[in-house]
Amino acid sequence: MTQTHNGNGDFVVLMPTRDPDKVQVLLPTAAALAHHHNGRVIILGIAQVPEGQPLSDGMLETRRIRAGYDTLRDLNASGVPVSTMIMVAHDLTEGIRTAAKEQAAGMILLGWQADQSSSERLFGPPIDTLLREPPCDVVVIRLQDGERWRRVLLPVRGGPHTPLACEVALALAEQHEAAISVLYAANPRMPDNVAVRESLQALRTMPRVTRWLERTIPAEQAILSEAPDHQAIVLGVTGRQGDPEAPLGPLADRILRHADTTVVLVRHPMAQAEERAQQIWQQNRDLSATVDRWFAENTFSSSEFEDLQRLLALKQQQGVTISLALPTLNEEETIGPIIEQLQAQLVAETPILDELILIDSGSDDRTREIAASLGVPVYAHQEILPQYGAFVGKGEALWKSLYVLNGDLIAWCDTDIRNFHPRFVFGVLGPLLHDRRLVYTKGFYRRPLQFGDQLTASGGGRVTELTARPLLNLFYPELSGMLQPLSGEYAGRRTALEQIPFFTGYGVETGMLIDLLERYGLGALAQVDLLERVHRNQTLVSLSKMAFAITQVVIQRMEQRQRVSLLEPVNQTMKLITQRDDGGFHLELREIRDHERPAMVHIPEYRRLRGLESEAEPRQER
Repeated sequence: MTQTHNGNGDFVVLMPTRDPDKVQVLLPTAAALAHHHNGRVIILGIAQVPEGQPLSDGMLETRRIRAGYDTLRDLNASGVPVSTMIMVAHDLTEGIRTAAKEQAAGMILLGWQADQSSSERLFGPPIDTLLREPPCDVVVIRLQDGERWRRVLLPVRGGPHTPLACEVALALAEQHEAAISVLYAANPRMPDNVAVRESLQALRTMPRVTRWLERTIPAEQAILSEAPDHQAIVLGVTGRQGDPEAPLGPLADRILRHADTTVVLVRHPMAQAEERAQQIWQQNRDLSATVDRWFAENTFSSSEFEDLQRLLALKQQQGVTISLALPTLNEEETIGPIIEQLQAQLVAETPILDELILIDSGSDDRTREIAASLGVPVYAHQEILPQYGAFVGKGEALWKSLYVLNGDLIAWCDTDIRNFHPRFVFGVLGPLLHDRRLVYTKGFYRRPLQFGDQLTASGGGRVTELTARPLLNLFYPELSGMLQPLSGEYAGRRTALEQIPFFTGYGVETGMLIDLLERYGLGALAQVDLLERVHRNQTLVSLSKMAFAITQVVIQRMEQRQRVSLLEPVNQTMKLITQRDDGGFHLELREIRDHERPAMVHIPEYRRLRGLESEAEPRQER
């Protein structure tokens, strides 16, 4: 690390305190730190003058502090030069900063006592302020009376304060003739940085290091478990971005509160660019760990819910009803077998479903007739809530189905599936019945492409992998663990679904995920492996339109979050390129726009139907 020296070329450890008893306690530590750099110690007293009064009014207070310092003449600092100085200031922190600047101090040593803390705040000014914005290296020590130091614990993770922590640990170990244990803790729920861990191996050769400890448990747990075998812990602090009341960061805060030993906190000042880079690294690391943890905890398999009697028992215990809507548009080839399997296994044999309906978007084949002949209620979405008009698109059908469905849990399932199995429905319902914290579950599956009679083992999900997932990774990285955000099999609690708007077309699934994430948090979402799904593949032109609409939805949500305008009306049209029979090309201008329906809970007719109190007029389409 870069050392700071004063004009005389020596290293200064500044020790702010005016209490002779505290000087007696802290001076040996200050001297050890100065000796490590062949430097000296300055004991600093601050004569504080109330705001609004001239600094000259501090003359009498300066004399009192000076008289107190006279009792320190015979202090033994092990050969390290020690001097005193007094600074007059309106504020303690201001005085320390001014003295550090004038003396070109390389380090400030602050003592702290546990009885000065509260449940809300460990420190207060000036320690909080100096840790947030250090003018030079800052060391805060909480000395614990007790046995002679034999071992110093040095936890390391390769952060910006590691070099300073190493220097301080070595200086204190030499002062007490103690050994050093280096501790590297790799949280199993967080991705380990192999390059950083390997770079830290060099610390094995640091003087007085006799132990190298690696633990695959969270850092706090690792430190506290090793603390009883050590008489001091030296720990770097990183602060907590956006929280000026928490300059330590959560790890150091908890160690100070729970470790029954001497704790030394170190903070190295960083340039603004370095500070920002560190914050970005920490944010990405924390987010990556959050997503990894979510992926492990909230990813289910449909095989976990194959015991339908168990699901039925959970449903009955919770007293909930379950509805399923099948959205259709010309699905005469597949709708019959799908309904028959559902009726046989999830209605008649094991009554998981209380309600099964078809929500059609204008089929001109026999889709509706087939469903009606099997006793399934058929709704045309254009005829539901006609006073609000009707848009083209699957999202419009889903939004309007909320109005006619009665269940507490609501599931939707695509109807072009050629290898349909009831797991496509009970799979997405299972997590909601098992964990009441969840509000929404989404299916994923292997999705082979079909060319004529041939199935290719890989492929499929082209818009998912080329558009949806890249956009979510860029702008909503919390959703980066969602394997198939565009899948058509999902379920949710009515209390959550009625609270979010619905896009009317291709962007409905993307919009639902983003809005549920922002309203309920990542922990309320889950995904379920539905094994393999074979369905009708769309043309490249259709997929292009889908990708265009999904991109608009993501950008629209970004606009609302950042309060900027990125989409103009011209951005809602797309030139589709098709090849003519004669080999030429044709450009066709097509408007592709997902309209946004308001949350159903704001529709007066819905509120009356559900027995909810009336509210203001429904929000208009955004």
